Amino acid sequence: MRAAYYQEPGGPENLEVGERPDPEPGPGEVLIRNRAAGVGIWDVKIMASASANRSFPAIPGFEAAGVLEQAGDSGMRVGDPAYAQLGAHRGGYAEYSVARSDHVAPKPPTASFEEAAGLVIGAGTAYEGLIDRGHIQAGETVLVTAASGGVGVSAVQIAASLGARVLAVASSSNHDLLRELGASEAFDYHDPTWVDQVSAVAPGGVDVLFDGAGGDTRDRAVGAVKDGGRGVFLVGKPQNLPRGITAEQFSADPTGERLRAIGHLVEEAKLRAVMDSTFTLDDAPAAMARVASHHSRGRVALTID
Repeated sequence: MRAAYYQEPGGPENLEVGERPDPEPGPGEVLIRNRAAGVGIWDVKIMASASANRSFPAIPGFEAAGVLEQAGDSGMRVGDPAYAQLGAHRGGYAEYSVARSDHVAPKPPTASFEEAAGLVIGAGTAYEGLIDRGHIQAGETVLVTAASGGVGVSAVQIAASLGARVLAVASSSNHDLLRELGASEAFDYHDPTWVDQVSAVAPGGVDVLFDGAGGDTRDRAVGAVKDGGRGVFLVGKPQNLPRGITAEQFSADPTGERLRAIGHLVEEAKLRAVMDSTFTLDDAPAAMARVASHHSRGRVALTID
């Protein structure tokens, strides 16, 4: 099969495209003939890490969408369109991928393969963080940082679909998009007064902080959370949380069950993939460089023909 792979840790320039052996599914696994793969900042970070657990040559990619060639015990059939989180197998940047049977689900019919691949980690992380860990409720106020990123655009939509009031933090150029996705207010993190602006529209403090930014933005956002509120942190939680604020920090696990729930939201027109750009498999280095630039709005995907 054709695949994008690398022989040693490094940047996008280390990717090369060529022939690799077809993967072989084992017990409890499925084989997917990929039509698209998601390209995420997590792929960039793992590729650059000298300590990441993998063997070489290594194929990046945690997100795949395509057609099942072997369905295993997934409850689906050969030929079904599917999307999957590949987990430790990785290998999405290829014509074929292997996934665990419990981490694959039917592709939402109204989503393209590229859009479906782009939903796996982005929407999967947002769903787990907001619903399974943040336990948000209708009527609550949720503050989403890094709101225009691959996870944030799904978090805004999912929170709004549950009846929450969504306050989004992102560059001003993305504010119109975020309001279109369901945010009631948007704030520019470049503005030194943005936390004061949040406090002005939510004077009692927000109920939930969904933080995908980390660093200074995260630490400042905590100041907008109400006493006894909740924080969900993707890039590490602050060392000391004040005023009885509780914290959930996690590494996402988009299971088949979560992917099925995400598919229902897509079919109900409550969630859509926000795509920045698509590239061919041959242009995988450029796709990864686009993500590494931190200027992408929404998701980047590979089309695998």
